[in-house]
Amino acid sequence: MMYLKTIISLFFCLYLGQQLQAQAPEVCARLLLGSGQDSVTWQGTPCAGFGGYVILGQENNTGPFIPLDTVTTNNIVHSNPSESIWNYQVGMLCNGTLTSLSTTVSNQRPVTPDLLSVNIVGNFPVISWSASPSPEVIGYQLYKENPYGSGNYFPYPNASTIITTTTYTDVTAVDLLARYAIIAVSSCNKSLLGLGDPVDGTTGPHTSMVLQGTIDSCSRAISIQWNAYENWKDGVLNYEIWLNKNGTGFQRLETLSRTATEYNYNNAQDNDILVFQIRAIEKNKTNQALSNHLRFDVRVNRPMDFLHLTKLTVTNDNEIDISWEWDTDVDYAGGNLLSGTNRNELSSRLSLPVIGSVANGFTDNQVEPYKNSYYYQVQTEDACGHIVTSNLGQTIFLEAEALENFENHITWTANTLEYGTVQEYWLYKYTGNSPQRIAILPPTTLSYTDVLDVTNENEAENCYFVIANVSLSFPNGQSTFTQSQSNRGCAVQGSNIQIPNAVSPNGKNRSFRPLIVFSRSIHNYSMLIFDRYGQQIFETNDLYDGWDGTKDGQSLKMGMYVYLIRFQAPDGTWIERRGTVMLVR
Repeated sequence: MMYLKTIISLFFCLYLGQQLQAQAPEVCARLLLGSGQDSVTWQGTPCAGFGGYVILGQENNTGPFIPLDTVTTNNIVHSNPSESIWNYQVGMLCNGTLTSLSTTVSNQRPVTPDLLSVNIVGNFPVISWSASPSPEVIGYQLYKENPYGSGNYFPYPNASTIITTTTYTDVTAVDLLARYAIIAVSSCNKSLLGLGDPVDGTTGPHTSMVLQGTIDSCSRAISIQWNAYENWKDGVLNYEIWLNKNGTGFQRLETLSRTATEYNYNNAQDNDILVFQIRAIEKNKTNQALSNHLRFDVRVNRPMDFLHLTKLTVTNDNEIDISWEWDTDVDYAGGNLLSGTNRNELSSRLSLPVIGSVANGFTDNQVEPYKNSYYYQVQTEDACGHIVTSNLGQTIFLEAEALENFENHITWTANTLEYGTVQEYWLYKYTGNSPQRIAILPPTTLSYTDVLDVTNENEAENCYFVIANVSLSFPNGQSTFTQSQSNRGCAVQGSNIQIPNAVSPNGKNRSFRPLIVFSRSIHNYSMLIFDRYGQQIFETNDLYDGWDGTKDGQSLKMGMYVYLIRFQAPDGTWIERRGTVMLVR
């Protein structure tokens, strides 16, 4: 028994000495997918009395390790037709004793984790993932599809770069739209590319979400589109639209369904700075993916916000003054001042090629406002072809009629200026060259009768005009006051002749002549006196020259004499009055 103990003690010392001289092999094992084989390789420093490497194996993590082979090379190929999980150890035979066993390694590739997201941050794609649960993992290799959509993946940025963190910023990306995948890497076993194979356990590559868009300056609408986010295990829950308006910070604008890839924003205002971002939210997770920032320095079409016809009046020179106000902060393309005597058939009177100032005016001298009423309207077009028209205006047309009872009847059309309310009418009458206001009339009154002074020769011909005092209130809240003057309308009274039937040179009526009212309206006057034999005894062309009952200075006998009075009325008509007059002594 003592001898046996001595032998064992000697063997233990020899074994310990050999162990001090040898190093345990560093082993790598790899399942060769589809071949039914495992490749086992190692590196080690042989011991003294080296007799070969012993390969031990355990299937499916159960049972003891069993010897599989003894070789002097640094690798074996082990049959594994069912491609089961095998764990391997490699030891050395040193003087016939198994020593220097390696650590246990598996034929399974390291677990490649799912990608969490590909975000665009600072205009670069940023790829993020969870850490691999495999303890042998020393880092990760990134793969990038090139070109995008081809299905061809290449180690990125190169085959030798191992990323030891769980995030990578692609600062050399030329395009924001890119697709990425990763693999977990151990010290001896690089995994197959993690494209979502069930064996790998990953969900597949992820693509950056790129936001693009356009703005329609005419409709003030912004249309944005993005590519759907792909390959989250449970998919996308929804998409969120975030907006940073004029530097106030990002605010969630709207939440859209998981199938949405476009959105319309219809409230763009000129000079807004709008920055959009899309955030994809992962279903059943709190994880999200961010798109790039899409900025719009808004320069939308500026339409004509207001266009007001503010004045329409006839001048004393029978011209028409037009005034209007319009918005000058507009993308103006052109316009016209429209006019005509029929409101439904207006044509361009004046081209308005430039926007000019807010207040504008024009005097139309190619009109006859004493014959017709005229309509006016301003029309403009902006850069998007939007037509804007002002309120419609119509001049006041006044007419004066001489009545037989020495009255003038004046009528006028109602003031027509859209959005205008007449406060009152002022009626003016010319006395000499100066107009005098003769009446203030309510807005519903459109006529007036002027009773003339028959003793005043100047009343034979009268001219009138009316002024409408108008309050304008436009739909946009602007208001103003204006006055619209009509044309000048004139009435000429015909003369009224009263002829006496007797003359008494020695009495009250010492000469015979007609009593004439408004003699100014009589032209080419003549009066002839005849005796009863038809002999002419008197003639005059002077309205105020009378017959005194004589001929050539000699008094005539009492009796009946015949008169003939002729004159032209204002309209050119010849008028005759015949009769007899009694000469009394």
